[in-house]
Amino acid sequence: MTPEQEYAMRWFRDYYSRSAMPAPFDFTGREFGFMFFDKDFVRRHVGFRSPEDLSRYLVSQVPMHVYYSSAHYQNPSAPKMEQKGWRGADLVFDLDADHIPGADKMTYAEMLHVVKQDMIRLLDDFLLGDLGFAEEEVRITFSGGRGYHAHVQSDRVQRLGSHERSEVVDFVSGTDLDFEWIFKERSSMKKEYKTVTKVEMSTLIPPEGSGGWKGKVRRRLSELMGEVETLGFEEARQRYPAFAKLNDRQYFFLQQALGADRSGKNGRQLILENNSLEYITDAKGKEALLQCVRDTVRVGAAAQVDEPVTRDIKRLIRLPGSLHGKTGLRVISMSRDDLTGFDPLRDAFPSIFPDTPQKVEVKSRVDLKLKGERVFGEGVLEVPTFAAIFLALRYKARII
Repeated sequence: MTPEQEYAMRWFRDYYSRSAMPAPFDFTGREFGFMFFDKDFVRRHVGFRSPEDLSRYLVSQVPMHVYYSSAHYQNPSAPKMEQKGWRGADLVFDLDADHIPGADKMTYAEMLHVVKQDMIRLLDDFLLGDLGFAEEEVRITFSGGRGYHAHVQSDRVQRLGSHERSEVVDFVSGTDLDFEWIFKERSSMKKEYKTVTKVEMSTLIPPEGSGGWKGKVRRRLSELMGEVETLGFEEARQRYPAFAKLNDRQYFFLQQALGADRSGKNGRQLILENNSLEYITDAKGKEALLQCVRDTVRVGAAAQVDEPVTRDIKRLIRLPGSLHGKTGLRVISMSRDDLTGFDPLRDAFPSIFPDTPQKVEVKSRVDLKLKGERVFGEGVLEVPTFAAIFLALRYKARII
């Protein structure tokens, strides 16, 4: 064990000795698991009769990480899974910076902000939106590290198996989205010169007020048509690869179809009012527009969750109220309203970690804002104790 781990362990023990752990629902039916500062193994298959028993364990053992099961068991402390007596499981979603494109180029604070926006999308658009769960059925948790968890504790999900949970993940992430189902084709008969009858095909779009992915696709199409009206051809090609298949003449025809004046309304308005792309007569322009929707709708609408976590009906997940062993931050449960203004680097430090100065030697220059206080510099620094714990556990500093 390093001096930095010993230093953090002392503060963890102080925290657990002075902080009551909030008991999760069905406390005695949960399995608990632990990782330690001074041991190289994971201990699981642990059950407790009361929250007080758990608190005593935390003070005596001082784990680095504390987990509890999403599942409910008849005998959670049984040493083998088949002996536990599975009774159901919460539906758990894990959003982490690992799933953010370009996360390796972001600062820690930037990653936390992006993941929070993803959690807000998961909650508002899917869990509380399309799937219709009530706010009191969804427990929102900051993981203490680089992400957030959502625990759905509704009776409707407790007995779902792994396959059904995977289907939920496919829905929120837009996996294998069927665009032929969304953009249906309609045929119509048109007479020409009184003798020739021609069959014309038009592409329909989801009507206003559509729910689920149909509504998301319609909104994305509307946004994209608005962009095409104002974007020049070269900029459009650089931003959206699908438009690179067009030449400048074809792109001009697409812009004209969307912006041309028809009875005081432009083409975009008529498309949205009539739920049809028939006003775009150039086939290549229409297909390029639809391909852009296919390519981009998931980026702004899908929730990028960790699929194995949601699928697993026996998952161990971080215990709210515990401390994260790689940051010293609290695992915090909150309401949807609380999430909007929540800032982990301001709000997740334990109150018992003081502001008193502690000397550290940082390994490379740091520049962070922690609890509203700027921590910056290189070499030997004097920082608040809460910042020293944070930097030490993130392997950014050595305690002096």
